[in-house]
Amino acid sequence: MRVALVTEIIAPYRIPVFNELNDQLDGDLHLIFLNETEDRRSWPVYRNEIRFSYEVLGGLQFSVPYRGDRQPVYLGPPIVTRLERGMFDSVVVGGWNHLECYETLAWCRARRRRFVLWSETPLVGDVGRRPVRTLLKRIVVAGADRYVVPGRSAARYLVSLGAGPDRIREAPNAVDNDFWSRRPTVVPGRDGTSLLYVGRLVASKGVDVALAAFATSRLRHRAQFLIVGDGPERPSLERLAGPGVTFLGEQDREALRDLYHTSDLLVFPSRYDPWGLVVNEAACAGLPAVASDATGAGVDLIRDGANGMLVEAGDVRSLRKAFDRVADDPELPARLRPGAAEIASSHTPRACAAGLLEAAT
Repeated sequence: MRVALVTEIIAPYRIPVFNELNDQLDGDLHLIFLNETEDRRSWPVYRNEIRFSYEVLGGLQFSVPYRGDRQPVYLGPPIVTRLERGMFDSVVVGGWNHLECYETLAWCRARRRRFVLWSETPLVGDVGRRPVRTLLKRIVVAGADRYVVPGRSAARYLVSLGAGPDRIREAPNAVDNDFWSRRPTVVPGRDGTSLLYVGRLVASKGVDVALAAFATSRLRHRAQFLIVGDGPERPSLERLAGPGVTFLGEQDREALRDLYHTSDLLVFPSRYDPWGLVVNEAACAGLPAVASDATGAGVDLIRDGANGMLVEAGDVRSLRKAFDRVADDPELPARLRPGAAEIASSHTPRACAAGLLEAAT
């Protein structure tokens, strides 16, 4: 059975999943990427790690404002010609944000092929009231044969748009667990608690909330707060930051892996995020997260007090209380580590690929 999977870019964290899916399909997987990379990211393309066939549509790329961030838009050649050439039995499409989703849906209906929608949008926070966008989503949901989601919150959102629960399959989001779980050979000594943020520095990520919470918490005098990443908000965030905060900029994945293993708590304060794979990466290192309740990973993965902490999105007071819990109980992050590690044990490339395979075949 020939399966095509259409997605935006060659994201490093998806390569292990697609390799595993290709193995489970006995080599009959073909990826169609809209572009190699996007303007918001600085990810390299690890071609030497790819074991599946793929092609890149290419074309023009720009971005538009969206929910305190920017959303990429791709204008490439028609995808229908690529689908005709492959004559795939089933096509999995990642999301509904791009024209290629609707082209593929039309092709699958005309050719009587299976159309699978892979959606990460969770029913959390303010999903927004955008009538035209919601109508387009309902069209895709109504036309899909099957659906793939990373967890319960995304499944609830699809059901709210009219999806039948019996046609939803779960493919738990995963990263390269083998890579991220590898411990550094030398672990530097340090004093106090180490907090870590990893991500782009844009308004939607809520780093300003985290800095304000840290500056007014009882933890501020006994912890360091490391900020990894870059973006348009960095100058204003650096002005907002007080003592104990260090901006490290972009880091390569080896350096980032070491930071996961040598920190005490990942801070994931997004005002909204469909998922948040930094939580998965950190879990591979046994690093617990304090995550907002407007993120897919937060509501699906975090059990407050068992494997991390859950806070109210955009609320300084809620996040400050979490920091104060650590100040009053410095051993709390260590007690949360075993629970965080369990996340990685169930969210693997193999499990994600198995969910995609079930939906596609």
